[in-house]
Amino acid sequence: MWISKTSLTIAAISLLTLASVAQVWAQENGGEIDSFNRNLGLEGMGTDLANVEHELEHGNPANTPETSNPQDSKKAPVQKKAPIQRTASFSDLAFQSNDAVTNTMRAYWVTHVSTTTLINAPAYDTLISRFDARFANYGYSKHNIGDAIAGYLIVTWEILHNADASNTPAGVRRVRQAVCQLLEQRGKAARLTSENKQKLSELLKCLAELGREEVKSDRQTNNQVDIQKVQKQLNLIPLKFDIDLSRYQLTDQGFIKG
Repeated sequence: MWISKTSLTIAAISLLTLASVAQVWAQENGGEIDSFNRNLGLEGMGTDLANVEHELEHGNPANTPETSNPQDSKKAPVQKKAPIQRTASFSDLAFQSNDAVTNTMRAYWVTHVSTTTLINAPAYDTLISRFDARFANYGYSKHNIGDAIAGYLIVTWEILHNADASNTPAGVRRVRQAVCQLLEQRGKAARLTSENKQKLSELLKCLAELGREEVKSDRQTNNQVDIQKVQKQLNLIPLKFDIDLSRYQLTDQGFIKG
């Protein structure tokens, strides 16, 4: 196994700390996840997310899933197609990307992951680029904290279920719509500084992609023990705001508990 589990744990703790402080070099404490929830306004999000999903299901034509064309039935599956249109911008959750912030976060990442990870895993910027490139296909912005959270949830769901979310592109977009709408309604995430939105977004993306790399390696060797460790670590955040992704299905309507 070539990516240290300690790296994921340390990075996760560091990420959760960032939400409650103005400086990236903050001291870790026992309430990291609770601070993350409070500062982004995520407490009890599971119930509210279900309500938002219900609202979207009953009348938002801009987010209607695309349907297949009978004439194209012999072509590539519809679920692999790129989205037809971009979704709402959710500008209150957006941030201005700052190279200085990325430089700071890159240095932070380098000092908080193991040497083995730095040697073998993709570089910080590569992890972010992979995340951004993948979710851009579904209308996600690389400069939006809500989009980063939604993407993190999608990747965590994939790892928990050994599934490929690209098979349900309408669901990937619906999760983004629901998460961003809920975060804007609650307001706390929108009030974060642009700098802290960027910090949180970048670390969420790195954690998600690092987890994908780790699980991919572990599945090749059928290392179920380590797979479960990664699953548990990545699922810490959604569990604390009342979303147990192991109990959800990804459908065209988004995450549905089942």
